[in-house]
Amino acid sequence: MNDVETKKFESREEIMESLSKDRNLAGADMSELDLSSIKLAGLNLKGADLHDSNLTKATLAGADMSEINLANARLEGARIAGASLRGASLRGANLSAATVAGVDLKEADLTGADLSASKLIAVDVTGADFSDVITTGAQAAVKWADAKVQPAELPESIQAPPRWLPFLILGVAALVVFLLMRRRNTNTDSLPAESD
Repeated sequence: MNDVETKKFESREEIMESLSKDRNLAGADMSELDLSSIKLAGLNLKGADLHDSNLTKATLAGADMSEINLANARLEGARIAGASLRGASLRGANLSAATVAGVDLKEADLTGADLSASKLIAVDVTGADFSDVITTGAQAAVKWADAKVQPAELPESIQAPPRWLPFLILGVAALVVFLLMRRRNTNTDSLPAESD
């Protein structure tokens, strides 16, 4: 039984205010919001609802986004790195010109998604569904044989990255999270001291 109440966010500002206090947005409803160019790193977004949201040119790094709902979301030019999108719904999502690197897309549903001109590097697509995906001009270093349904037209193959690249991406994402947390702690510690 789930006793956690789903938090519905009405604006980008509400999300940013919440993030200043807590990095956990698991199960949050952020659907249909304009979050273009937002930077979300090191967050728990498990099961969050972002369907029909605008994440154009957003940066999503080092985040747990498993089971997230990104159906029909706009992710044009987005950068997604070192994240888990295991079991995510990306049905009809627009990922044109997006860069997806070191991402776990196991069991994800990308039916009807637009991946045109995107780059997928070191992405695990085991059990993922790419039915009716648009891949015009896309490039990938992906083991498509592991997918549940491969794209009808496979993206142009790029040289497979070295085995250590996903670890480097995760390390950089962890560093970004550490620096963000340190900056937040520095801001709260720098309150002026009372004088006698």
